[in-house]
Amino acid sequence: MTSPEAMIGKHDKCPKCGTLTVVPRSRPQAVETQPSGRASTFKPVMNIGKQRANPAGAIGVAGFLLGALACLTIWYPIAYLSTSVLGVIGLICAAIAYVLLRGSRKKNIAMPFMGAALCGVAIYFSVFSPVQPAADPHPAGSTAAAPNRPTPPNPTAVLPIGLARQWNNRSLKVLAARIDTIALTSVTGNRRSQDKFLIITIEAANTASRPDQYQQLTYITLRGNPASRARTFASLSDAGKRFYRRVNFGADVYPTGGVSGSAPLGPGKSVRDILVFERPAGATGPYRLELPLGNLGGAGSAVWQIPESALR
Repeated sequence: MTSPEAMIGKHDKCPKCGTLTVVPRSRPQAVETQPSGRASTFKPVMNIGKQRANPAGAIGVAGFLLGALACLTIWYPIAYLSTSVLGVIGLICAAIAYVLLRGSRKKNIAMPFMGAALCGVAIYFSVFSPVQPAADPHPAGSTAAAPNRPTPPNPTAVLPIGLARQWNNRSLKVLAARIDTIALTSVTGNRRSQDKFLIITIEAANTASRPDQYQQLTYITLRGNPASRARTFASLSDAGKRFYRRVNFGADVYPTGGVSGSAPLGPGKSVRDILVFERPAGATGPYRLELPLGNLGGAGSAVWQIPESALR
Protein backbone atom coordinates (compact mmCIF):
# COMPACT_ATOMS: atom_id res chain seq x y z
CA MET A 1 0.00 0.00 0.00
CA THR A 2 1.19 3.45 -0.86
CA SER A 3 0.13 6.66 0.89
CA PRO A 4 1.01 10.33 0.53
CA GLU A 5 3.79 11.58 2.76
CA ALA A 6 1.28 13.78 4.70
CA MET A 7 -0.46 10.66 6.08
CA ILE A 8 2.77 9.18 7.53
CA GLY A 9 2.18 8.40 11.24
CA LYS A 10 -1.63 8.85 11.07
CA HIS A 11 -4.47 6.31 11.01
CA ASP A 12 -5.88 5.42 7.69
CA LYS A 13 -8.23 2.78 6.33
CA CYS A 14 -7.08 0.25 3.80
CA PRO A 15 -9.07 0.73 0.62
CA LYS A 16 -9.19 -3.02 -0.05
CA CYS A 17 -10.00 -4.62 3.30
CA GLY A 18 -11.20 -1.62 5.31
CA THR A 19 -8.78 -2.26 8.19
CA LEU A 20 -7.66 0.80 10.15
CA THR A 21 -3.87 0.97 10.43
CA VAL A 22 -1.09 3.50 10.98
CA VAL A 23 0.70 4.59 7.81
CA PRO A 24 4.39 3.71 8.24
CA ARG A 25 7.35 5.50 6.83
CA SER A 26 8.55 4.15 3.43
CA ARG A 27 11.75 2.05 3.62
CA PRO A 28 14.45 3.09 1.17
CA GLN A 29 15.53 0.47 -1.28
CA ALA A 30 18.87 -1.11 -0.48
CA VAL A 31 21.64 -0.10 -2.81
CA GLU A 32 24.53 -2.49 -3.21
CA THR A 33 27.79 -0.61 -2.81
CA GLN A 34 31.38 -1.62 -2.60
CA PRO A 35 32.89 -1.74 0.88
CA SER A 36 35.15 1.17 1.68
CA GLY A 37 38.86 0.53 1.21
CA ARG A 38 38.42 -2.03 -1.56
CA ALA A 39 39.14 -1.18 -5.17
CA SER A 40 36.63 -1.95 -7.80
CA THR A 41 37.29 -5.16 -9.70
CA PHE A 42 35.55 -3.92 -12.80
CA LYS A 43 37.75 -4.08 -15.87
CA PRO A 44 36.76 -2.72 -19.24
CA VAL A 45 36.87 -5.25 -22.02
CA MET A 46 38.68 -4.06 -25.16
CA ASN A 47 38.31 -6.06 -28.32
CA ILE A 48 40.87 -4.56 -30.68
CA GLY A 49 41.89 -7.85 -32.44
CA LYS A 50 45.34 -9.13 -33.35
CA GLN A 51 47.77 -6.66 -34.89
CA ARG A 52 49.17 -7.76 -38.19
CA ALA A 53 52.97 -7.84 -38.52
CA ASN A 54 54.33 -5.63 -41.30
CA PRO A 55 57.05 -7.50 -43.29
CA ALA A 56 58.25 -4.34 -45.03
CA GLY A 57 61.01 -3.74 -42.48
CA ALA A 58 62.50 -7.21 -42.83
CA ILE A 59 62.34 -7.04 -46.64
CA GLY A 60 64.08 -3.64 -46.57
CA VAL A 61 66.87 -4.98 -44.36
CA ALA A 62 67.29 -7.97 -46.70
CA GLY A 63 67.65 -5.63 -49.69
CA PHE A 64 70.28 -3.57 -47.84
CA LEU A 65 72.31 -6.65 -46.86
CA LEU A 66 72.17 -8.08 -50.37
CA GLY A 67 73.37 -4.76 -51.79
CA ALA A 68 76.27 -4.60 -49.34
CA LEU A 69 77.29 -8.18 -50.17
CA ALA A 70 77.08 -7.46 -53.90
CA CYS A 71 79.39 -4.44 -53.48
CA LEU A 72 81.93 -6.60 -51.66
CA THR A 73 82.07 -9.10 -54.53
CA ILE A 74 82.86 -6.41 -57.12
CA TRP A 75 86.59 -6.71 -56.50
CA TYR A 76 86.71 -10.44 -57.23
CA PRO A 77 86.69 -11.12 -60.99
CA ILE A 78 85.56 -14.70 -60.44
CA ALA A 79 82.36 -13.43 -58.75
CA TYR A 80 81.05 -11.13 -61.51
CA LEU A 81 77.94 -13.26 -62.09
CA SER A 82 77.12 -13.51 -58.39
CA THR A 83 77.50 -9.71 -58.07
CA SER A 84 74.83 -9.12 -60.72
CA VAL A 85 72.47 -11.73 -59.26
CA LEU A 86 72.77 -10.38 -55.72
CA GLY A 87 72.30 -6.83 -56.97
CA VAL A 88 69.11 -7.67 -58.89
CA ILE A 89 67.59 -9.64 -55.99
CA GLY A 90 68.47 -6.89 -53.52
CA LEU A 91 66.94 -4.25 -55.82
CA ILE A 92 63.69 -6.24 -56.02
CA CYS A 93 63.56 -6.56 -52.22
CA ALA A 94 64.13 -2.81 -51.79
CA ALA A 95 61.32 -2.02 -54.27
CA ILE A 96 58.87 -4.36 -52.50
CA ALA A 97 59.72 -2.84 -49.12
CA TYR A 98 59.16 0.67 -50.46
CA VAL A 99 55.74 -0.24 -51.88
CA LEU A 100 54.64 -1.82 -48.58
CA LEU A 101 55.88 1.13 -46.52
CA ARG A 102 53.92 3.63 -48.61
CA GLY A 103 50.68 2.39 -47.08
CA SER A 104 52.07 2.26 -43.56
CA ARG A 105 51.69 4.97 -40.92
CA LYS A 106 55.39 4.80 -40.03
CA LYS A 107 57.14 5.37 -43.33
CA ASN A 108 60.73 4.36 -42.54
CA ILE A 109 62.00 4.23 -46.13
CA ALA A 110 65.68 4.90 -45.36
CA MET A 111 66.65 1.22 -45.40
CA PRO A 112 65.04 0.43 -48.80
CA PHE A 113 66.63 3.52 -50.33
CA MET A 114 70.12 2.60 -49.08
CA GLY A 115 69.68 -0.99 -50.25
CA ALA A 116 68.57 0.16 -53.70
CA ALA A 117 71.57 2.50 -53.96
CA LEU A 118 74.06 -0.24 -53.05
CA CYS A 119 72.46 -2.69 -55.47
CA GLY A 120 72.56 -0.12 -58.25
CA VAL A 121 76.27 0.55 -57.69
CA ALA A 122 77.06 -3.18 -57.68
CA ILE A 123 75.11 -3.81 -60.89
CA TYR A 124 76.77 -0.88 -62.65
CA PHE A 125 80.34 -1.89 -61.83
CA SER A 126 79.73 -5.58 -62.56
CA VAL A 127 78.11 -4.98 -65.96
CA PHE A 128 79.41 -1.72 -67.38
CA SER A 129 82.79 -1.31 -65.67
CA PRO A 130 84.11 -4.69 -64.53
CA VAL A 131 87.36 -4.87 -62.59
CA GLN A 132 90.06 -6.26 -64.83
CA PRO A 133 92.67 -8.62 -63.37
CA ALA A 134 96.18 -7.27 -63.08
CA ALA A 135 98.23 -7.93 -66.18
CA ASP A 136 101.27 -10.11 -65.87
CA PRO A 137 104.32 -7.85 -66.22
CA HIS A 138 106.21 -10.82 -67.67
CA PRO A 139 103.81 -12.63 -70.01
CA ALA A 140 104.62 -15.81 -71.79
CA GLY A 141 107.03 -15.21 -74.64
CA SER A 142 108.50 -12.08 -73.06
CA THR A 143 112.27 -11.80 -72.98
CA ALA A 144 112.26 -9.81 -69.72
CA ALA A 145 113.12 -11.90 -66.69
CA ALA A 146 110.78 -11.70 -63.71
CA PRO A 147 112.72 -10.76 -60.52
CA ASN A 148 110.99 -13.35 -58.34
CA ARG A 149 110.32 -16.08 -60.88
CA PRO A 150 113.07 -18.20 -62.40
CA THR A 151 113.07 -18.09 -66.19
CA PRO A 152 113.87 -21.55 -67.59
CA PRO A 153 116.41 -21.62 -70.42
CA ASN A 154 115.59 -22.96 -73.84
CA PRO A 155 115.41 -26.75 -73.31
CA THR A 156 116.07 -27.51 -76.98
CA ALA A 157 119.48 -25.81 -77.15
CA VAL A 158 122.49 -28.11 -76.76
CA LEU A 159 125.60 -26.46 -75.29
CA PRO A 160 129.24 -27.42 -75.83
CA ILE A 161 131.71 -27.93 -73.00
CA GLY A 162 132.83 -24.61 -71.52
CA LEU A 163 129.65 -22.69 -72.35
CA ALA A 164 127.41 -21.75 -69.40
CA ARG A 165 123.65 -21.69 -69.16
CA GLN A 166 122.70 -18.41 -67.45
CA TRP A 167 119.33 -17.23 -66.08
CA ASN A 168 118.20 -14.93 -63.27
CA ASN A 169 121.65 -14.36 -61.73
CA ARG A 170 122.40 -18.07 -61.99
CA SER A 171 124.98 -19.88 -64.08
CA LEU A 172 125.65 -23.56 -64.69
CA LYS A 173 128.56 -24.77 -66.82
CA VAL A 174 130.32 -28.01 -67.76
CA LEU A 175 134.07 -27.49 -67.43
CA ALA A 176 135.65 -30.79 -68.41
CA ALA A 177 135.15 -34.54 -68.90
CA ARG A 178 137.70 -37.34 -68.65
CA ILE A 179 138.13 -41.03 -67.92
CA ASP A 180 140.30 -41.66 -64.90
CA THR A 181 140.44 -42.98 -61.35
CA ILE A 182 138.88 -40.67 -58.78
CA ALA A 183 139.92 -39.40 -55.35
CA LEU A 184 137.29 -39.85 -52.64
CA THR A 185 136.71 -38.09 -49.33
CA SER A 186 134.94 -39.61 -46.32
CA VAL A 187 134.81 -39.25 -42.55
CA THR A 188 137.51 -41.91 -42.24
CA GLY A 189 139.95 -40.17 -44.59
CA ASN A 190 140.86 -39.84 -48.26
CA ARG A 191 141.44 -42.66 -50.72
CA ARG A 192 141.52 -43.27 -54.45
CA SER A 193 139.46 -45.67 -56.47
CA GLN A 194 141.09 -48.56 -58.30
CA ASP A 195 138.70 -48.54 -61.24
CA LYS A 196 138.38 -45.84 -63.86
CA PHE A 197 135.18 -43.87 -64.36
CA LEU A 198 133.83 -41.12 -66.58
CA ILE A 199 134.39 -37.98 -64.50
CA ILE A 200 132.62 -34.71 -65.35
CA THR A 201 133.44 -31.42 -63.61
CA ILE A 202 130.76 -28.72 -63.48
CA GLU A 203 130.57 -25.23 -62.01
CA ALA A 204 127.55 -23.49 -60.42
CA ALA A 205 127.71 -19.75 -59.79
CA ASN A 206 125.71 -16.83 -58.38
CA THR A 207 126.26 -13.98 -60.85
CA ALA A 208 124.45 -11.30 -58.81
CA SER A 209 126.57 -8.15 -58.50
CA ARG A 210 125.11 -6.66 -55.30
CA PRO A 211 125.73 -8.27 -51.88
CA ASP A 212 122.01 -8.56 -51.12
CA GLN A 213 120.62 -11.11 -48.68
CA TYR A 214 117.79 -11.86 -51.10
CA GLN A 215 120.38 -12.94 -53.71
CA GLN A 216 121.64 -15.81 -51.61
CA LEU A 217 121.37 -19.13 -53.46
CA THR A 218 121.80 -22.78 -52.54
CA TYR A 219 123.29 -25.36 -54.86
CA ILE A 220 122.30 -29.02 -54.38
CA THR A 221 124.74 -31.56 -55.77
CA LEU A 222 123.75 -32.98 -59.14
CA ARG A 223 124.78 -36.45 -58.01
CA GLY A 224 121.25 -36.59 -56.60
CA ASN A 225 119.40 -36.16 -53.33
CA PRO A 226 117.72 -39.43 -52.26
CA ALA A 227 115.35 -37.57 -49.91
CA SER A 228 113.92 -35.38 -52.68
CA ARG A 229 110.83 -36.37 -54.65
CA ALA A 230 111.86 -34.23 -57.61
CA ARG A 231 114.59 -35.19 -60.03
CA THR A 232 117.89 -33.86 -58.66
CA PHE A 233 120.43 -36.03 -60.51
CA ALA A 234 122.23 -35.70 -63.84
CA SER A 235 121.81 -38.20 -66.67
CA LEU A 236 124.25 -39.27 -69.39
CA SER A 237 123.47 -41.04 -72.65
CA ASP A 238 125.32 -41.73 -75.90
CA ALA A 239 124.47 -41.50 -79.59
CA GLY A 240 122.73 -44.88 -79.41
CA LYS A 241 120.45 -43.57 -76.61
CA ARG A 242 122.08 -45.82 -74.06
CA PHE A 243 122.04 -44.38 -70.55
CA TYR A 244 125.01 -44.79 -68.25
CA ARG A 245 124.76 -45.65 -64.58
CA ARG A 246 125.59 -43.00 -62.01
CA VAL A 247 128.21 -44.09 -59.51
CA ASN A 248 127.77 -43.36 -55.79
CA PHE A 249 130.32 -44.56 -53.28
CA GLY A 250 128.09 -44.74 -50.20
CA ALA A 251 126.88 -42.46 -47.45
CA ASP A 252 129.24 -39.62 -46.44
CA VAL A 253 131.59 -40.49 -49.31
CA TYR A 254 131.95 -38.00 -52.17
CA PRO A 255 134.54 -37.07 -54.82
CA THR A 256 137.34 -34.91 -53.50
CA GLY A 257 136.83 -31.35 -54.67
CA GLY A 258 133.07 -31.82 -55.10
CA VAL A 259 130.03 -30.93 -52.99
CA SER A 260 128.95 -33.42 -50.34
CA GLY A 261 125.28 -32.44 -50.21
CA SER A 262 124.60 -28.74 -50.76
CA ALA A 263 126.54 -25.49 -50.72
CA PRO A 264 125.50 -21.83 -50.16
CA LEU A 265 126.23 -19.36 -52.94
CA GLY A 266 126.46 -15.67 -52.16
CA PRO A 267 126.58 -12.94 -54.84
CA GLY A 268 129.64 -13.37 -57.01
CA LYS A 269 130.47 -16.81 -55.58
CA SER A 270 130.82 -20.15 -57.39
CA VAL A 271 131.33 -23.79 -56.49
CA ARG A 272 132.61 -26.81 -58.40
CA ASP A 273 131.08 -30.25 -58.29
CA ILE A 274 132.12 -33.63 -59.69
CA LEU A 275 129.79 -36.14 -61.33
CA VAL A 276 130.79 -39.79 -61.76
CA PHE A 277 129.39 -42.25 -64.32
CA GLU A 278 130.37 -45.74 -65.37
CA ARG A 279 133.05 -45.92 -68.04
CA PRO A 280 131.74 -46.20 -71.63
CA ALA A 281 132.70 -49.37 -73.45
CA GLY A 282 134.22 -48.32 -76.75
CA ALA A 283 133.78 -45.19 -78.82
CA THR A 284 130.05 -44.49 -78.59
CA GLY A 285 130.09 -40.67 -78.49
CA PRO A 286 129.11 -37.93 -78.68
CA TYR A 287 127.51 -38.01 -75.23
CA ARG A 288 124.48 -36.10 -74.05
CA LEU A 289 124.62 -34.74 -70.48
CA GLU A 290 121.32 -33.41 -69.06
CA LEU A 291 121.37 -31.40 -65.82
CA PRO A 292 118.19 -30.42 -63.91
CA LEU A 293 118.23 -26.70 -63.15
CA GLY A 294 116.09 -27.07 -60.03
CA ASN A 295 119.26 -27.82 -58.07
CA LEU A 296 120.14 -24.12 -58.50
CA GLY A 297 116.67 -22.70 -58.10
CA GLY A 298 115.67 -22.90 -61.76
CA ALA A 299 113.10 -24.83 -63.76
CA GLY A 300 113.47 -27.44 -66.45
CA SER A 301 116.85 -28.77 -67.55
CA ALA A 302 119.81 -27.93 -69.77
CA VAL A 303 121.75 -30.21 -72.13
CA TRP A 304 125.46 -30.30 -72.95
CA GLN A 305 127.18 -32.33 -75.67
CA ILE A 306 130.43 -34.03 -74.80
CA PRO A 307 132.42 -35.16 -77.86
CA GLU A 308 134.26 -38.46 -77.91
CA SER A 309 137.57 -36.63 -78.31
CA ALA A 310 137.13 -34.92 -74.92
CA LEU A 311 137.48 -38.27 -73.15
CA ARG A 312 140.84 -39.20 -74.68
